[in-house]
Amino acid sequence: MPTLIQARRRSLRAARASEGHPIPRDRHGDHDRGRGRRSMTLPALLGLLSTLGLASASACKDQSESHPPQHYGDKEEALARFEEPERDAWAKPGQVVDALAVAKTMDVADIGAGSGYFTRRLAHAASAGTTYAVDVDADFKTHIETHRDDWGTPNIETRLAVYEHPLLPKESVDLVFISNTYSFLQERVAYFTAVHTALRPRGRLAVIDWRTEADCPRSLGCPKPKQRVPKELALRELSQAGFVVLEDHDFLEYQYFLILGRVEDQAAAEPPPEPDAAATDGPTDVDTDIDAGVEDDAPSDDDAAATSDEAISDTNAE
Repeated sequence: MPTLIQARRRSLRAARASEGHPIPRDRHGDHDRGRGRRSMTLPALLGLLSTLGLASASACKDQSESHPPQHYGDKEEALARFEEPERDAWAKPGQVVDALAVAKTMDVADIGAGSGYFTRRLAHAASAGTTYAVDVDADFKTHIETHRDDWGTPNIETRLAVYEHPLLPKESVDLVFISNTYSFLQERVAYFTAVHTALRPRGRLAVIDWRTEADCPRSLGCPKPKQRVPKELALRELSQAGFVVLEDHDFLEYQYFLILGRVEDQAAAEPPPEPDAAATDGPTDVDTDIDAGVEDDAPSDDDAAATSDEAISDTNAE
């Protein structure tokens, strides 16, 4: 069974590969692995792990109470509860998808896809594109692969990710959607910087997560209030990752719903500055010429009087 350190190393290697970075090879080769290296004693290893744990806890102190990775003991029960009929009433999936204005040809990523509750709805909306179901759980991945044809959504592709990285290629999607998953992610600023990289120009990110003060509407349970990420903190983290808010919806009772865009796209879309008002207050040269022409063509008062006298004289002569 691989150790925790080996698993983390594999995850980071996969992340580098997804972004197009070369994966460094072991300079010693597999047959030389461990030769000529000093082995770390158990006390030293425990000390190192303790130091790393303290550093991680310190980094999370100003964010929210540390959140353990999400694991479900009974996967079948979890999948059933993801699909409980009562969910439609409070999750409002139809209204959410409408708010996203998903185009038919979009490529979409649903991070934390779970049972595919939102994945299949996004795939129906983007029927001519590809919808990626991204999750860290291999059993959920298999569930979606088993049911995607039954849902009428063969355009769903599955991706196995890690808590620290979405493992999406650069500029591969037009929309990233993430619901009830934000607080479970590790190193969120770095994570959403990778999401930023995965978005195409003018791409968008949609985040739905639990309000800190809201009750829990589902039988599966929700994160504890101290484990939830307040909207203000999420906005601060996403800003650091290069995002700006486009829409902030409030029609969900238990969750906040943000739609964000990349900062550089919004800067490029800003209209040019309006011309200086002072430059347009006075008459233009054309107006002046027209006025001058009218004045030159119009008879003066003296000319008009002379013309009138001549007309009277001609009448008397007749």
